[in-house]
Amino acid sequence: MEALIGSQGLTKMTRNELAVAVLVVLPLVGGALAWLAPWRWLRSAVVWLTAGLSAAAGVYAVTLLPFSVTLGSWHEVVAVVCELMLVGLVAYFAWDERGWLIVGLCAVQVGVLIFEWLEGAGQIPVIKDAVFCLDGLAGALVVIINVIGGLILVYATGYMKVHSCHGGGRGAREGRFFLVLTGFLGLMNGLVLANHLGWLSVFWEGTTLCSFLLIRHEGTPEARGNARRALLINVFGGVVMSLAGVVAQRGGAESLEGVLGSRLTVVFVLLCIAALAKSAQFPLQSWLLGAMVAPTPVSALLHSATMVKAGAYLVLRLAPAFEGSAVMDVIALIGGFSFAVAAALAVSQSNAKRVLAYSTISNLGLIVACAGIGTPLAYAAALMIVCFHAASKGLLFLCVGAIEQEIGSRDIEDMGSLLHTMPLTAGVTIAGMLTMLVPPFGMLMSKLMAIEAAIEAPLVVLLVIAGSALTVFFWAKWIGRVQTVSYHARYRLERMPRSMMGVLVVLCAMVLGGGLGSLAIYRQVIEPMALGAFPHAAEKAVAALRAAGQLHSWPILVFPLLAVIAWLVTVWRFNPGYVRLPYLAGENRDETELSYKFTSVKDEPVVAWATSLYFRRTLNEERITPWANLLAWLLVLSLLGVLGGR
Repeated sequence: MEALIGSQGLTKMTRNELAVAVLVVLPLVGGALAWLAPWRWLRSAVVWLTAGLSAAAGVYAVTLLPFSVTLGSWHEVVAVVCELMLVGLVAYFAWDERGWLIVGLCAVQVGVLIFEWLEGAGQIPVIKDAVFCLDGLAGALVVIINVIGGLILVYATGYMKVHSCHGGGRGAREGRFFLVLTGFLGLMNGLVLANHLGWLSVFWEGTTLCSFLLIRHEGTPEARGNARRALLINVFGGVVMSLAGVVAQRGGAESLEGVLGSRLTVVFVLLCIAALAKSAQFPLQSWLLGAMVAPTPVSALLHSATMVKAGAYLVLRLAPAFEGSAVMDVIALIGGFSFAVAAALAVSQSNAKRVLAYSTISNLGLIVACAGIGTPLAYAAALMIVCFHAASKGLLFLCVGAIEQEIGSRDIEDMGSLLHTMPLTAGVTIAGMLTMLVPPFGMLMSKLMAIEAAIEAPLVVLLVIAGSALTVFFWAKWIGRVQTVSYHARYRLERMPRSMMGVLVVLCAMVLGGGLGSLAIYRQVIEPMALGAFPHAAEKAVAALRAAGQLHSWPILVFPLLAVIAWLVTVWRFNPGYVRLPYLAGENRDETELSYKFTSVKDEPVVAWATSLYFRRTLNEERITPWANLLAWLLVLSLLGVLGGR
């Protein structure tokens, strides 16, 4: 006892163990209490408290890094038991959904786990790696998970109240919803902290189960079918990860640290395939598109702070040890292909959540491509995307959720009068989209860095350039649609629950503040992390990394400053007398409102309508997707072929 508690309080190791326990267990306990809460106000209070404590714990844990936690040999048995229980739950739900292929995959996974446990039962490893560890990369993910994820939880309390009034989940189903949504944060914390492959698999399976339950929440045939597809693809990834564990054990490695140290390429490739499934990369992207049927907080959490970031994190964790190999070239090509194709398909979508989903697949593809390029500059670009994409995409999903509840549609073409009906949300939405494509925000900076880093890989750089151009197109088109509104002398602030409005304002402030300070964040956080990942990088590569951060901040800030000044001057000098009704080939109606409504044939009132360009004949989703999936499968097979040719 004296060794643990003295005049200085808890020792460093004890603090580390406590930090891991709090990050994993606190959201699970909070979710359970929210599930048991008999009243909505009490449930909301529990969720708010859990979100706040989780955010504080995540920020505090980062002050302790780097640290590691080593446990006794008993933890391996606990990990196997936990994973078997999770696989059993997955098999149970799959059986209930008549997902026989999923049940078969679960049986295979159980067999692999038992084989791995029996094979390692008689071995006594000489060196025990840390079971959990926190370094710069894991620390960045922990902050994203708990701060942005916590804000999404707070937003969800107000959103689900309105959602229930419109026929969504009620009573017990809403309690289960918050149990899974809140517990998701704890499982994601465990996933990014896990160094031991057994515990990594446990939390990997846990996030798979949570995503299935959240996608299925509405209980409609469409929701159940999409949840079943998500379960199938992610269980496939879980089986591949279990196979990676067996191969790693035979190679003398039991942790990610051991895989890196031993440079086990076979394990790396298997883990990358599992990561492609989790991050919804082509050809395994369909589950994430189907997840859009879930309530908006689920979409925001899956796309920004959890789930899909797990796959990107795993690739970034392992990639530096395999730089320069042929396997990395194929991974860069797979990521670049997903980036370009998903951006192209986003152009043809008018469903706002589907645009955001394709955008997420696209940006995750760019992260994978940067990891495959395998230079400090590319790695820094990937880290920038991980951080800035999480905040901006989370904000945009929450905005779409508020818009859908107000206007009853998520179609972009129905958002033409948004500046009049929802001026605050419209302004926040436009701000969020601007952070995805204009300076000085980090997303643009990361794409420019990725293009520079890929310059020696001609095919990859062409894919990155094409994807970046298409990204600008669909964001600019959406921004233009939101701003196509007739003049109104007065505007009213929309009504929504305070928790939703507060989160939108706070997250928007975070996004704008982080974007304006992107260069400082790059120099103080991203650059040291990239140098730490590539300690033996060539001088030329290090020079390219440092050059990206040597820009002066003030010239980059000129663009947004001039834009704000121009807007203020326009508002100040605007004279309502200048407004004229548009010529609409007929008698204008509602002249007092200066609307686009006019009298047409048989004195019928008609509203003039202008639509955006979607190029659906050229970028037809149903026609392109099968071919894109085929090419992506060939790339995955070529990854295995490169491995076999070593």
